[in-house]
Amino acid sequence: MNETLFHFLNQFAGRFDSIDDLMAFCAQDIVWIQLLVMAGLWFTGKATNQKLVFYAGLSAAVALLIGSMVISPAVNHPRPFVVHDIHQLIPHAPDASFPSDHATLAFSLAFSVYFVRRKLGAALLGLALLTGIARVYVGVHYPGDILGAIALSWLVSYAVSRTNGRWDALPDGLIKAYRSLTAKLKFLPRP
Repeated sequence: MNETLFHFLNQFAGRFDSIDDLMAFCAQDIVWIQLLVMAGLWFTGKATNQKLVFYAGLSAAVALLIGSMVISPAVNHPRPFVVHDIHQLIPHAPDASFPSDHATLAFSLAFSVYFVRRKLGAALLGLALLTGIARVYVGVHYPGDILGAIALSWLVSYAVSRTNGRWDALPDGLIKAYRSLTAKLKFLPRP
């Protein structure tokens, strides 16, 4: 089923330049939009938003470390373009594909925000889903790689959200350092 769904989505690649360009953008660059949202939340200067950004970043970092250092080497699943003759629209190293790092980052940020701010989190989840679908469309991941990233991201983001408050000394110290820096540097937004 994993390969069947992959071939179904990837069969459309290479047919329409405008759709291919859009999917290549979604596959590679949507995470930058999500990171800009995180930066926007941070620069509001509100401690609640800044803590949310801290915990979202922590969730993403932990999920990416687990995915790339533990799961990926253990599973060592080849990428679609290594095994099949497909339409590959973006370049990628022929390393292990499970779970998708791009999808792990996108979904970790989205789930972390969703647990605190539903509407914004839902929008970020939509962007993460687009990233996942596009990674399959452009030929660098199987659907299972994306599902694995979703599961890993949810588990880590949920676990981190359950510890909120216990680790507040870390984001509080970071926020305090930021506020001290903004008091000295006039070009940074102040709370």
